[in-house]
Amino acid sequence: MLAALAACFALSGLAALVYQTAWTREFALVFGTSELAVATVIAAYMGGLALGAALVERLLPRVARPVLAYALLELGIGAASVVLVPLLLLASRAARAALFGGQDAPPSSEHGGLSLYFLASAFVVLGIPATLMGATLPLLARHAVREDAQVGRRIGLLYASNTAGAVGGALLAAYWMLPALGLRGTVWAAAAINVLVFLIAAIIARGAPAARSLGTPAPLAPTDGVTRWVLPLMLASGAVTFFHEVLWSRMLSHLV
Repeated sequence: MLAALAACFALSGLAALVYQTAWTREFALVFGTSELAVATVIAAYMGGLALGAALVERLLPRVARPVLAYALLELGIGAASVVLVPLLLLASRAARAALFGGQDAPPSSEHGGLSLYFLASAFVVLGIPATLMGATLPLLARHAVREDAQVGRRIGLLYASNTAGAVGGALLAAYWMLPALGLRGTVWAAAAINVLVFLIAAIIARGAPAARSLGTPAPLAPTDGVTRWVLPLMLASGAVTFFHEVLWSRMLSHLV
């Protein structure tokens, strides 16, 4: 069963990076510049993932069927991506025209208000699907991990499967789906993958045992001088990682 869930999570990662690649292309058309689109979509996307993980963590003790909850999230991701995101993009364009008029050139540092508007609108447009994506790993971990000794191996397997799927999704979207299907077709294809994952996960959920009760979470134990630096270091590591991603996107755009 864990292998089947890992395969589902690989498909989730594939669909997620197809969406991210398509949304980056779409926002590049809106912004008029690919570098700003990459930075803005990554910020909104990763912000949603973090928010989803933080929100679902509070609900985990009360989730008795995490695999079914994961399946429903996948269905929600697909629905939000094909219905909500296009509607919010239209609303964003209308609001931009009302606030700033037409857009003859990409936003520049001389027009800070427009740049902030683009950033805020990206968070609004992509917030719901990205937040739903962020809640998926904690739910699957809730099902897969039954004892402390399984934490590293099983969460590592899920994360590796999701990341491998993401690699395939990025390549598939850029080299085949976008040229062959266009923006709308690519998004709909990713949504079809979400529906497939929903169906498979719903079948798995029917035979999955209920998750063990976690009860009321115990308060965090005091940390020593070394471990209290783990989360700040992870925060800094994430910032540096995506600084590099934006920089490399700019550098490689001159070569590819």
